Amino acid sequence: MPGRRILFIWELGDGLGHVSRILPLARQLQAAGEICMFAVRNVENSHRVLDGTGMGMLQAPLTQPVTDYDGKASIGAYGDIMETIGYARVERLHAMLTAWDGIYETARPDLIVADYAPTALLAARGRIPAVAIGDWFTLPPSTLPAFPYLRETGPRIAEADLMRVVHEAQRRRGASAPAAMPGILDCAAAFIITLPELDQYADKRRLPAVGPLTPLPEPLENTDHEVDYFAYLSLGFRPTVKVLEALVKMRLRGSIYLRDSSALQRDSWRERGLTIHDGPQDLREMARRSAVMIHHGGLGTIETVFALGRPQLLVPRHLEQGVNAAMAGRLRLAVGMQTGGRFEGEHVSRALNHALASKDLRDNAARKAEELAQRGPFNALEPVTEFCLTTLATGIQQSKGS
Repeated sequence: MPGRRILFIWELGDGLGHVSRILPLARQLQAAGEICMFAVRNVENSHRVLDGTGMGMLQAPLTQPVTDYDGKASIGAYGDIMETIGYARVERLHAMLTAWDGIYETARPDLIVADYAPTALLAARGRIPAVAIGDWFTLPPSTLPAFPYLRETGPRIAEADLMRVVHEAQRRRGASAPAAMPGILDCAAAFIITLPELDQYADKRRLPAVGPLTPLPEPLENTDHEVDYFAYLSLGFRPTVKVLEALVKMRLRGSIYLRDSSALQRDSWRERGLTIHDGPQDLREMARRSAVMIHHGGLGTIETVFALGRPQLLVPRHLEQGVNAAMAGRLRLAVGMQTGGRFEGEHVSRALNHALASKDLRDNAARKAEELAQRGPFNALEPVTEFCLTTLATGIQQSKGS
């Protein structure tokens, strides 16, 4: 009997984090005899991860973000993100939903697994069973009457306006619409696959975060270090240069992996005294050698460094990473720079010197690693896999909440 067809979807966001974090689930379901395929935002980058897996790949529907927001407030809620991708205009949203209909007609999935894929979930609503995988930012609770505020100023566009567009776009497709905007994320189940203490909406969910899909690393045994820091940063984020300038002036021992950099750029920083790697490094080995880990504040990296037991200096690029940095800071496990590059080199120097000198930060990081080792091993892969298989067998579409 041929396997059932499961379509894994990455619609929004950058990098490879979304494909990488759902790939273990796809492998598990593939091993169970199911036919797994992907619809991805970036086919070139995803091909590097999916090549050789035996899983097919489709280009997810893309729209150009609306950029005519001069003078408007910054994004204040999840609905504002939906506005930028087309939810404020019926024609744009209807076009996106129609494109997803085409993907579903091509792939003929019996189940979809969605990671940061709100429009894909809306298009599947009432038609294809769906499971959502994500973190606090990509997957706010679907059962609330409105999306929580991301900033105190609140949303810049009224959700009632977005709902009118959603209802009309769905009417044209002969499909149902949710009663409130968070309902666009409604599905058979939503799994928050991060540590519960890194879920900004923990107090608003019916079900707690299930934790990482795969086990976190064991704590590092050594308390000594060979170098002062390891940095994993993107040169595509322009304020990264301010961090590099500070490291040049501080003359500390350490090394850096600069994502989104050219060979010429890496050589230029080497000439100024920094040790720059040409490719990604093993995070555990870098943490073993280093006193402080410097990065942008992605949840996966934060969790891994928590488990290894090292203090962190976080340089958030945007709102999501800024909230991540704030959560890690409240746990007294990290020092964070201002979001979006609103800092100068002297602030980097001060923050890094504090992270290096703080016994409290070191002790807290070591205690957190031991605590996670005792709570673990974290392995949500088995229950999530079992839920997907059950959903395939029963065709459940009704939400169990999130």
